[in-house]
Amino acid sequence: MSSIESEENYEGSWEGKGRSSNTAAVLGLLGIGVLYFYAQTFLAIVFMAFSGAETGALDEAETFLEKIAATMEIYADPILAAVVLSQYLFMLLPAFWLVKRWHTAKILDYMRWRSSSVWEVVLAIFATLAFVPAGTFIAAELTRWMDIPDILLEVNSRLFAADSLPQFFWLVLVVAITPAICEEGFFRGYVQRTLERTTRGKSVIIVGVIFGLFHMQPLGLITLALMGVLFGFFYYRSKSLLPAMTAHFTNNFLAIYVLYQTPEFAGVELAGTEQIPLLWVAVSLPIGIALVCFYHKITAHKIADA
Repeated sequence: MSSIESEENYEGSWEGKGRSSNTAAVLGLLGIGVLYFYAQTFLAIVFMAFSGAETGALDEAETFLEKIAATMEIYADPILAAVVLSQYLFMLLPAFWLVKRWHTAKILDYMRWRSSSVWEVVLAIFATLAFVPAGTFIAAELTRWMDIPDILLEVNSRLFAADSLPQFFWLVLVVAITPAICEEGFFRGYVQRTLERTTRGKSVIIVGVIFGLFHMQPLGLITLALMGVLFGFFYYRSKSLLPAMTAHFTNNFLAIYVLYQTPEFAGVELAGTEQIPLLWVAVSLPIGIALVCFYHKITAHKIADA
């Protein structure tokens, strides 16, 4: 266990004055959250303005929803470029700065940018995969219950769909690699890590719910929150960002791959989320729970040491 966790020696300007670490976590969450959303919006507008994209399809769109879908398709690359830059520049880097400024100069130790056992990483991957059918099923049920128009469902598919291998790799960078590094570094490495010092395991649920709300996707709120709790559990038990980052990457990569390849399994088109059978959930969910329990067991010594 590193010295920053065992000795609780924080010399930053915030904690050096005896201020609450919980308050620091809340202020950091709000401050970086606002900075990130406004900066991302500004970058997206700038990139869209200088993209030189043809807007014929946008002019032909009649309804408001059709215009949104057309905009996502026409300006996909500028929007995605804004997402990548804003995550690194206005989410991850400010989190590093807050740790060094408010808490300690031992940034990597504090945020737990450290290695983890192969077992912890492998279990995190397979547990995440086991929970995907349940999350997909919940999102599909909400879609049917709320009677969401088809054109609105196409917005994400148009933004995150790849027509070629280079486009697929670009989306992997944007949707899988970047969030796995930046969102985990911010939500788990800073917010959860700081709250954890007083709330312990409760920080997993608190930050998991915040993680779901952060994405502002009503249909995916429950699924995103549950995934946030899962990633937070991996982080809390392993005392490392690596399992959570790997799990986050796995979840997002799978979503991009399904949209790209539209594979079929047992006669079910995986890209058509409305077709996920309940039987799959009944089989995969207990497996996921069992893997989480096993993860809990093999990381017990780390919690005891902490």
